[in-house]
Amino acid sequence: MSTAVEERKEELIHDLNNLGVSQTSDGRKLTEVSLYTLEWTNVTEQDKAARALGDKS
Repeated sequence: MSTAVEERKEELIHDLNNLGVSQTSDGRKLTEVSLYTLEWTNVTEQDKAARALGDKS
């Protein structure tokens, strides 16, 4: 049975993979890090993507 934490981690890993991210900024695999690290990585990568879109305008 999946827990809410495991489900959220899977969701974040999926979202990060869609952004082309397969590891954290320090080189760890997404499957090896905590939920907190995944959340932080997601926020960072979403910010990078938004800034990249803003630069094109």
